[in-house]
Amino acid sequence: MATSGVEEDAWRLLGAFYDLSGHNPLRPVPIGGPESPPNESAAKTAALEPGSPECDVAVRYLLNGGYIKGTEAPSEYGIIVQGIEKVRAMRGLADPAPAKGENRMSDQTQRRLLTVLVIILTSVLTRPVKRYIAEQIPERRGARDDLTEAVLQGLVRMAAVFAASILVRRLAGSR
Repeated sequence: MATSGVEEDAWRLLGAFYDLSGHNPLRPVPIGGPESPPNESAAKTAALEPGSPECDVAVRYLLNGGYIKGTEAPSEYGIIVQGIEKVRAMRGLADPAPAKGENRMSDQTQRRLLTVLVIILTSVLTRPVKRYIAEQIPERRGARDDLTEAVLQGLVRMAAVFAASILVRRLAGSR
């Protein structure tokens, strides 16, 4: 919700940038002039008079807020990702489906799943290693035997983390 006329004008103008850019942050949109048709003027699309103080303040508000950026042309602006996200949030639009190869699982969920899988894989892989150590290392152990066990346990944990991360990455990409 807008709390002032400036914000209300700015959000309408941001929506116009969003619509006229085709949701593309690489496509510059002209603010327009008095003779510009509405489909070529962000200001007119937002029901603002191009060049008016209200329009200038709304543009400055969006620039300062990091929603749009200036382009090489003095009267053109490009909407940036933060601006696109703001418009989508204001309009209640769902996030688009992730692009191919992009994770659909949140980072936090991936970390949790990775932790659980590492614990499970480590416990499964540790049993045969412990049996091997019990058979191969004599009762009277020396420093070399301790080092061998440490290396084997480290390799088991490393293999578990590696395998779990591959599983999580595949699961995150397939959902």
